[in-house]
Amino acid sequence: MAKRRGNGEGSIYRLPDGRWRGQITVGYDPATGKRKRKSFYGQTRKEVAEKIAQTQTEIKNGTFVEPTKTTLGEWLDKWLTSYKKGQLKQGTYEGYESIINVHIKPALGEMPMAKLQANTIQDFYNSKLESGLANKTVKHMHVVIRQALQQAVKEGLLNRNVADATSPPTIKSKQMRPLTEEELLTFFEEAKEDRLYAAFLLAATTGLRRGELLGLCWDCVDLDGGVITVKRQLLSLRKKIVLEESVKSKAGKRSVVLTDDAIRELKTHRKRQAQEKLLMGEAYQDNGLVFCQPDGTFLRPEEFTKRFQRYLKKAGLPKVRLHDLRHTHASLLLARGVHPKVVQERLGHSSITMTLDLYSHMVPGLQEAAARSLDGLLNKEKGPAKTQGHSQKR
Repeated sequence: MAKRRGNGEGSIYRLPDGRWRGQITVGYDPATGKRKRKSFYGQTRKEVAEKIAQTQTEIKNGTFVEPTKTTLGEWLDKWLTSYKKGQLKQGTYEGYESIINVHIKPALGEMPMAKLQANTIQDFYNSKLESGLANKTVKHMHVVIRQALQQAVKEGLLNRNVADATSPPTIKSKQMRPLTEEELLTFFEEAKEDRLYAAFLLAATTGLRRGELLGLCWDCVDLDGGVITVKRQLLSLRKKIVLEESVKSKAGKRSVVLTDDAIRELKTHRKRQAQEKLLMGEAYQDNGLVFCQPDGTFLRPEEFTKRFQRYLKKAGLPKVRLHDLRHTHASLLLARGVHPKVVQERLGHSSITMTLDLYSHMVPGLQEAAARSLDGLLNKEKGPAKTQGHSQKR
């Protein structure tokens, strides 16, 4: 074994297998007062010396982080319960929990967090994409990993967030397919005898999201004034369905003016619901919901979607998502010349930019109309200019 040398580099010596090893003191245990030593390995003495020098610089600058033996799985569990449980809505929390337990921990959970590298995480993303998972699902995994590691950096467990050096997949927008006016009327004709016909009509004429529609209560419906207030949503969680006293965003809490058709059908729907209450008697569970099961209990969101698609099929229409009724509402309004700001407010978008980005391309003729509005611009400019010139000469 080679003689140990210090000279400011710490203790560096050669091992029997030919590699080099170095050790330096990186701190002291506050409980015992004993020195904390860190080892470095390399194929050459220079390599070890450089690693030691880098660490000593970090110690001097206050950026050195003592290696943690905590695994990524252990940290994810702690991060989820200690930092996210009080922040996230129940549905979002369950989504995070599922991503961690089903995907991240089986692949990366046993790895010490301090040894995690960007290329390891990138390989994980790539393998998930190759297995057939959607870009959006894998992107959510990245969000969870990145947020958890960022908290570890804040706590001094890591000196940098290696997830920042990865390239997560971009989320591809789902292809929207709004119904044309003719298709929408065909659908209504097929569904008009259904007890939830008013729900389908309201979805297409207000642009409410599914959760907002199924979470609508009669205390938020003013049929005399022709307005509904959106302030609740129905959430389908892993173990139950809940009515949440808040909507997707601050902009989501809004008032929406109803069409005459919607007011008429809601009145008819309310009468039918009153009859159902009488028939059910004490068995009726009155949750104040506008749209519910005949016994007053929550409608399962996925069952409502299947109901919608059954009528599409009966009507011979293309299979579209229930959410496309929201897109149908927006596209019909814009095609009729309704200002995008009004459309934004009805949909509950956070900004008019979002509305324009989503829907402007769906309205035919907007580009042509914009160009035609500027036709003759130069001729109009020349007219006043000549008049002004003549008046100046006089």
